[in-house]
This record gives sequence, C-alpha cells and structure tokens, in this order.
Amino acid sequence: MMRVLSASAALVLALTACGKPPLAAPATPEPEMKHGHPVVHVPPVESRPFDDGYTAGFEYGKKHGMPHGALATEDDAARVAREQAAGQPDRWERGFAEGYADGIRNVVTGQK
Repeated sequence: MMRVLSASAALVLALTACGKPPLAAPATPEPEMKHGHPVVHVPPVESRPFDDGYTAGFEYGKKHGMPHGALATEDDAARVAREQAAGQPDRWERGFAEGYADGIRNVVTGQK
C-alpha cells in the first residue's frame, strides 16, 4: 500500500510539473535613452584634490618662474610636484605638476 501511494504521489508531481510553463528568462530592462543615446549613470569623481594641487602648483610656478626664462619640462614639473606633495593624494600631485608648468609658462611668456 505504501508503495502504491508513493508511486502515485510521484506520478502526480511529475504530471503537475509538466503542466507548468517554463520560467521566463529575466527580462533585460530597456536602457534609459536621451536624444537617441543611452544614458549612463556613473558616480561623481572627486576633483577637489586635483584642483587644490593645480592652484598650489600655479602659485608656486608663478613665484619661481623668470621672465624670458626656460619653460618647465614635464620631468621638472613632476619632480617638483613629488617634492611638494608630502602625503597628498595622487591627484593632488598631478594637479600640482600641471599648475606648476602653467604658472611658469605665464611668467615666461608675460601673460597675466
């Protein structure tokens, strides 16, 4: 009797499983569009360290530049930025190097 119940229970389960439609694959949401192009949401990048470094480097370069002197090379600017960075984030150092080169360029070329 027990065998008959378990066989019939297995048959009932098999038949009910066959009657269900297969699970649908998860739908891929339509991308958000704006003016015919997909919109990509990215987290904001903190630019303050770069901006602070650029400002500091620009002022430092203006003080150390000489009218009609030599422009700072990329290697010179990177070396001075490494010396001045002292524990600042990497972006601060890159900003300082760019600002330093621009500050010297302004003095050498006589720009204001």
